[in-house]
Amino acid sequence: MTRDYFEAVTLGAFSFRDETKTTRLLSLIGGMKFSFIILHLLLVSLALNFPVMLAISRLEPYELYSRLYGENFPGTLPEDMAVENGTDQAYIIEDFNLLMFRNAWGRRVMLPLLGLAFFLVLILQAAFYLTAVFFLGLNRMNASVISFRERLGFFAFSSTLPALLSALFGLWLPTVHIIVFYFAVIIITFQRSNYAEVAGKRGFL
Repeated sequence: MTRDYFEAVTLGAFSFRDETKTTRLLSLIGGMKFSFIILHLLLVSLALNFPVMLAISRLEPYELYSRLYGENFPGTLPEDMAVENGTDQAYIIEDFNLLMFRNAWGRRVMLPLLGLAFFLVLILQAAFYLTAVFFLGLNRMNASVISFRERLGFFAFSSTLPALLSALFGLWLPTVHIIVFYFAVIIITFQRSNYAEVAGKRGFL
């Protein structure tokens, strides 16, 4: 079963315009445990989450709070901090960062924030795949029938290469890479579905 999983990953990543390989991929998905499909979706989500979590973890406390509260954030700081350091913004930023690090910044703020970011991406992933699977079913109403499970696996394994490339792109433009990923998966999977339709008409499915 593990061997079939890795074969499906390989076919999903590197076979785009091949009826025989598309038929083999659908055959592997049909005989695969549903837990392997869910596992692969989680791995894809982890790859997409990595650039987002990396970008968040690199933010210093002052920069993060400035983005959350906007330009009015310096006015919310304690008055003694501003009085002690005068109008030197660099000293204010340094003192604020030091204060946050002393008060368990990573455990109290960063970890919950990373968890929230991961959870939000999972929600986006679930909404995207359920919607995409539904529309793929509508697209194939006049073609060979593919079950919901097979369509979900089809999308999952077709997401392998786009997820890896989007994760690399996300190191440059985090969050934008998720939109690029969704467009790539839609184009690749619906295009590959056409070859599955041809295979079905020839009696391969």
